[in-house]
Amino acid sequence: MLATDIDAAAQVSAAAFSRDLGDAEVARRWRERIAYPWQTDPAGAFVAERGGRVIGVAEVVLRERLWCLSMLAVEPGIQGAGAGRVLMESAAAYGRATDAGLIVSSNDPRALRLYADYGFALHPTFAANGDVDRRRLPRLGIPVREDHGGDGLEALAGLTRAVRGAPYTDELRLALRQGGRLLRIAERGFAALNADGMLWGLLARDEETASTLLWNALALAEGPARVRWITAAQQWAIDIVTRAGVQLTAYGALCVRGTPGSLAPFLPNNSFA
Repeated sequence: MLATDIDAAAQVSAAAFSRDLGDAEVARRWRERIAYPWQTDPAGAFVAERGGRVIGVAEVVLRERLWCLSMLAVEPGIQGAGAGRVLMESAAAYGRATDAGLIVSSNDPRALRLYADYGFALHPTFAANGDVDRRRLPRLGIPVREDHGGDGLEALAGLTRAVRGAPYTDELRLALRQGGRLLRIAERGFAALNADGMLWGLLARDEETASTLLWNALALAEGPARVRWITAAQQWAIDIVTRAGVQLTAYGALCVRGTPGSLAPFLPNNSFA
């Protein structure tokens, strides 16, 4: 991918995931999201072209020993013609020596089959979407603070490495720059939310900490709460969203190669797993 491909890659990927870029701020954040992996891992960013026109994009980020597929998208209408597999081949070759990998997948059967073909174990996941019943919000004893400036994110690196396999430090800074919010319980865990209120990700040392963070994140929802990629290993999260009255449905998979980390308590990020 070249710098001149970023706008086209943003348009193709937005169309593939039915993301409306009509709002200028939404479009700006999406372009920044596509540009970020290219900036940090330019050798792991690829486009597919047809007749000189970008029809697909793949982006990988390498963080220490962890390989993450940040984006794989093909223009609607020509999906299933082989461009996705060619892009995945290039993406897999970048950082081939890493011993662990993560991908979050939609329900698309072609994507699920592709990731399985490349040696990823598929862990089916749930999505929680809907209004929080605020009468059910509990009183929580563990103090949670909102970190507006992202101060001391490096102190979370060890925790993130143990749970996910590598730090999120720069990715959290990106989320904050884009208007996200970060909740922390000292160095025991954190939850981040996107500017639109969707849970960006959550990880913690223990389920008590994780539960407190998730309840606080749900309490901040100004509209429908949205939490995705909840694996069966996160029963604490399933319990909370159902108790909060949020609708739970089967959606997608967390795809895992090797042993990144404990992956619990853990709710992954959709762009950086």
